[in-house]
Amino acid sequence: MPLLSLQITPAEIDVGLRPDAQLCYALLTITATAERDAAINWALVADASRSMRIPIVSEEQFRQLLRDGSAQEVLVDGVPVWQLSGPVPAEVRAAAPSALDFVARALHSIVDRLGNDDRFALVACAEEALVLTRSASGTDRAALARGIGRLPGLNLGEQTNLAQGITLGLAEIERSRQRTPGAGRADRLLLLTDGFTQQPEVCLQLAAEAARTGVAISTIGVGGEFQEEVLTKIADRSAGRAVFLRKPEAIPHAIAAELQAARAVAAHNVTLTVSLVNDVHLRRATRLRPALTILDDMLAQRTTANSYTLPIGAIESNAPVVLLLELLAPPHPAGHTLLARCTLSADHTPPQDAQISAFYQPQPPPTPPSVLAAAAQANAARLQHRALQTVAQGNPLEAARLLRAAATRFEALNEPGLAKLAREQAATFEQGGASDTLAVKELTYATRRLAEK
Repeated sequence: MPLLSLQITPAEIDVGLRPDAQLCYALLTITATAERDAAINWALVADASRSMRIPIVSEEQFRQLLRDGSAQEVLVDGVPVWQLSGPVPAEVRAAAPSALDFVARALHSIVDRLGNDDRFALVACAEEALVLTRSASGTDRAALARGIGRLPGLNLGEQTNLAQGITLGLAEIERSRQRTPGAGRADRLLLLTDGFTQQPEVCLQLAAEAARTGVAISTIGVGGEFQEEVLTKIADRSAGRAVFLRKPEAIPHAIAAELQAARAVAAHNVTLTVSLVNDVHLRRATRLRPALTILDDMLAQRTTANSYTLPIGAIESNAPVVLLLELLAPPHPAGHTLLARCTLSADHTPPQDAQISAFYQPQPPPTPPSVLAAAAQANAARLQHRALQTVAQGNPLEAARLLRAAATRFEALNEPGLAKLAREQAATFEQGGASDTLAVKELTYATRRLAEK
C-alpha cells in the first residue's frame, strides 16, 4: 500500500486585524512513496503525418539538394518544409532519419525494458488512425517489434487528426484493463506530434474523459509549429506531463523519461477536496510542481457552494505535487480560527485530513519566504499566460505590456533567460510583428518549469 501525506505551509496563517477581507496563501505539498516500481499499461500515439516522415538532412546534404534543384519549400501539415521533387535518394535516406525513425528507435529500446506485467500498445495517426500493435504483454516482443517496424513507412494522409489516435489509444488501455485486471498498474497514454491537429476541442474532451477514468495523457511536441496550448492543456487536464523538444534527435530520451515516470507512480487517482468554512473564499489555485499550471478552470467546477475537488491524478514516488491556494479570509476577532478542511484521497489508500487555520493578531509576522516565492512564481506564470491569451484575441499592445510585467517578475526570480525571451516577444508585438512560434514555445514550457529549481 502506498504511503500518502499532505503538508500545509505555514502550519497556521498569520492574519492582521483589519475590517476587510485579506489575501492569504497556503502551500500544500502532497507526497507518495511505494515499495516497488509500478507495472505499466501504456499506449503510445505517434503523429505519422507527412511532416513526421520527412528525412532530416544535414546542412551539407541540404545544400547539395538545393544545388541539384531537388528541393522546394512547401507547407505540409501546417509546417513549412523543404520538399523533394522526386524520390528520396537512397544514400540520403540511409543517412537522414525522420522524426518517426527516432520514435521507432526509442521504442525498440523500450521493448527490451518491458516486464511480464507491463502492457504496451502502439497507434499511428494522420488523417486516419491505425493500431499497429494491440495492447500486448511486455513478453510478446515479436508482436511489439512488428508494429514498431511498420511505423516509419506508413502513409495515413497529409493532415493530422490526433483525436482519432487518442481515441484508439484509450480504447487499447481500456481493453488491457478488461483482459488483465489488477491494481497498481500505471495507465498512461503518450502523444507525440510536430504539427497542427484537426478538432483540438475533441482532444481536450478526450483528455477530460481520460482523467475521469484514471488515465494520464503525456504530450511531446517536436519543433516549432505544433499547438503548445492544446498539448499543455491535454496534459494538465489528465494530470500528465508536457514536454517540448526543439529537435527530433531528443525523442528517444524523452520517451525513455516518460517510461521511467510511469514506473515511479506510487499513488493513483489522487484528489484533493478543499471545504471552506464561514465566509472564506478560494480566490485562485496554482499547481507549482511537477509543472506550473493555473487551475482556475477547475475552481469553476466546484462540488458545492463552499467545497472544491481538485483532481491531482497519479503521484510519482518522491516527486511531490505542490499547490498554492489563495484564500480571502474575512475579518475576525483576535485569536485562532479555521479557514478550510482538506481531504486527500487515492485508490487503495486511507484518506488523509488536514486543516488550514489562521491566527488573527494586531502585528502579524512576515509570510514565510517559501510561500512568498511560490506566490511570485504563480504571478509571473499568470502574466505570461494572460499575455498569450491577449495576443490571440487580437490585442498585441496589451500582450506586450503583460509580457514586460512578466519579465520584471522573471528577473526578480533570478530567471534572466525567461525575462529576455519575454521582452523580445513584447518588442515584436509592439512593432506589429507576429509571434515567434519557437520563442513562444520556449517561454511557455520554461515557465512551466519555474518551480523545479
